[in-house]
Amino acid sequence: MRAASAGAQLAMGAGLLRRQLPVPVKRARRVKATPRNQEWLLTLLPVFPLVLLVVRLWYASRQDTQTLLLLLQSISPLGLLSVTLLTAVWILPALVLVGKVLGTLYWVSARRSSWLVRAAERLPGWVVILAVLVGLFSWQLRFLPTLMMLALAAGGLTVRDRFPHHEELRTAFCYALPVMAAILSYVALWPAIAAAFAAHDVATAVLLTLPPGAAPLLTGPVPEAPARTLTHGIAIALAGFAPFLVGVAVMRAPILPLTALEVVEKNEPPRVLVGYLVASDDQMSTVLERDGGVSFVRNDTLRSRVLCPDPGEVPRTLVSLHGWYVEQNVASWLAPTRPRPVLPDPRCQGRSVSDPESKGKCLDGTGERGREVARENEGRGREAAPHRSSPEAVRAAAARSARCRAPRSP
Repeated sequence: MRAASAGAQLAMGAGLLRRQLPVPVKRARRVKATPRNQEWLLTLLPVFPLVLLVVRLWYASRQDTQTLLLLLQSISPLGLLSVTLLTAVWILPALVLVGKVLGTLYWVSARRSSWLVRAAERLPGWVVILAVLVGLFSWQLRFLPTLMMLALAAGGLTVRDRFPHHEELRTAFCYALPVMAAILSYVALWPAIAAAFAAHDVATAVLLTLPPGAAPLLTGPVPEAPARTLTHGIAIALAGFAPFLVGVAVMRAPILPLTALEVVEKNEPPRVLVGYLVASDDQMSTVLERDGGVSFVRNDTLRSRVLCPDPGEVPRTLVSLHGWYVEQNVASWLAPTRPRPVLPDPRCQGRSVSDPESKGKCLDGTGERGREVARENEGRGREAAPHRSSPEAVRAAAARSARCRAPRSP
């Protein structure tokens, strides 16, 4: 009995001693949710590109079921997928960088877990670096300051989160590096910024001026009260707007080569059929016209066939930086391109080569006026036909095409 009472007294003393000892403060850690067998969501990844491809073909067929079936039978899925990836490749770096910045910013500010924090935590560093490199080559010049701002914000917030007690690293990556990058950016982009303000191009001026100055402000926490509303609101808006933006870009992307076929039938004047070549064999050529109609042309009636260039978009601004226009990306600037012809081909405008109007008025290069212009260009060392198409050349070509445009073929 004495031994039992002595053991009880020792246990009570140990309990009192444990209650009196200071409890060590544990560092706040992210609460990771337990996996709930969500692997089935990975099967939905190929669904969105497939839906875009089907909608693009349905749009090209002008909502006609038979034309849609013809396009599905003739068009290669690999070609459609390549067009989709090349058109929407610029959206991937934006999603990765914005998600990483918003998730890390909310965690640094509130120290609370959420779906945005978990999504940012699952993005490894090499994915973020790869997204920056892809954006560097695929984004236009006017968006490169925004890319720099997102990259610096992601790096600064990551250093602040992983090394909270290293003041030297925080000072270098959260203050010194963003400020130095902003100064260098303003010095390098000053000619384009001045040209944008002189041309009253507000959008380009804001895109070139605001992001470098905002980069040092995004490497630190925000007040805890509005942190969730700010970060999650931007993330939800981007998630809802990104599919629409990708869909619009894919709908405008070409999926078939634009060709002009000069057809000569018996006892009829030559006509030119301008459209998209769907299929061609030994006997027939199938053409999808620009108004959605389908034409089958016998190959023995074809006099000539020419591949028409993509007219592209008319430039919205003439702002440039040392010859690099702000609507061009690094890939299009560095990669070799085919020089755009100075004189438009009349067949791409729906006119036959033998048409008298094509020789004089439309400057097709085959008539007297066309040969005169060609001799002038050759005498100037082909200065009038630059290797790269500037916005001025594109607008001039669009004006010439509008003056020489003919009614569409029936």
